[in-house]
This record gives sequence, C-alpha cells and structure tokens, in this order.
Amino acid sequence: MYKVFIKESLIIIGDEARPDAVDFLGEQQIMNMVRSRLNSYSKPVYVFARDLKSVWLKFKSQFKIIEAAGGAVLNPDEELLMIYRLGKWDLPKGKIEFGEPKEMAAIREVEEETGVPRPKITGILPTTYHVYSLEDRLILKRTHWYAMRIANGFDFLVPQLEEDIIDATWCDPAQILENRQNTYGNIAQVLDALNELDED
Repeated sequence: MYKVFIKESLIIIGDEARPDAVDFLGEQQIMNMVRSRLNSYSKPVYVFARDLKSVWLKFKSQFKIIEAAGGAVLNPDEELLMIYRLGKWDLPKGKIEFGEPKEMAAIREVEEETGVPRPKITGILPTTYHVYSLEDRLILKRTHWYAMRIANGFDFLVPQLEEDIIDATWCDPAQILENRQNTYGNIAQVLDALNELDED
C-alpha cells in the first residue's frame, strides 16, 4: 500500500479489496485525482490495484522523482526535534545529493537545518510520498525517514534561515500533540511510526 499526499489531501493505492475502494481504471484516472487535489482539498480516496507493483511503477512514471531523507530526533529527555517552516511544523529533511547514501543525507540534513551535531540513527521509519507542482511540472518527492537520537542534551539549536526555517525546538509530548494540528499529513505519518517504534 502506498500513501501519496497532495497538499492536505491523500490518495492511497493498495491491493486490498475494500468497500470504499475506487477501482483502478488507468493512470489518467489517478492523475486526474492528483491534479484536482493540487487546487483544492478532497477527502482521502483508496484506489484498488490488483497488480499493485505494476500500477505503482506506472504512477511514478508520470512524475519527476526527487529523493530526500530526514530524521525524527529524540534527546535524552525524550523530546522530539521539530522545525517551523513556511507556517507549518515539520521535521528536518532535504534532498539527497548525487551518490550520497540515504542515511548520510538524513544525518547531514538534521545537522544543517538545526545545528544538532552527530545524531545517531536508531531505526528506520516509513518512506513518505508527496506531490507538488514546480514550474508546471509534477514532482513526486520520496522521503526516507530515520529515527535518531543524540546522546547528550543539546540546547543551542540553529535554524537554517536560508531554508525558510524560523524555529527549531525540542518538543515534549504535549507540544508534539499541539504541533501535530499544524503539520503535514506525511509528517503525522512519521510521528505515528515513531510512537509505534518506541512502544516496541
């Protein structure tokens, strides 16, 4: 199953026959759904694909793919590192450079966007997908997420202003819950996965 976020909307492509499913009728059908959601909010839709692998490959071929990586970083007090960018709470992430391993890109982006030194990867979180338009071209950004920790408390956070980040802060559970009301769907998905990881 693949969850694709388009602004505040969500398209799920899966191979589970569900009562609320829309049958896959071709790439044009899904692309019409994507384009309509770029302009206005629509409720989540589940598209049933009997051959999920084939449908997903065809779907991806309609976009320019951008690979990114990021981290959900916890400190020793179990606070989560969050950033505030373009009016939304977010997690540090960014594009993977040519030839750069995903894990190294995630660590580099955390360091660059927040100033946190040398976070250690402790687990793998779900990859997220979101669609946006750039210069009249549709982009599908695939972000590889990692759970991370820092060994010592680090309070000297430095938001990367040139990336439009105006705040970087450690958030306790109550703050995370509040920030979740003003974040993106894919970030909420990462937060849920991080909670499940911590419970294991």
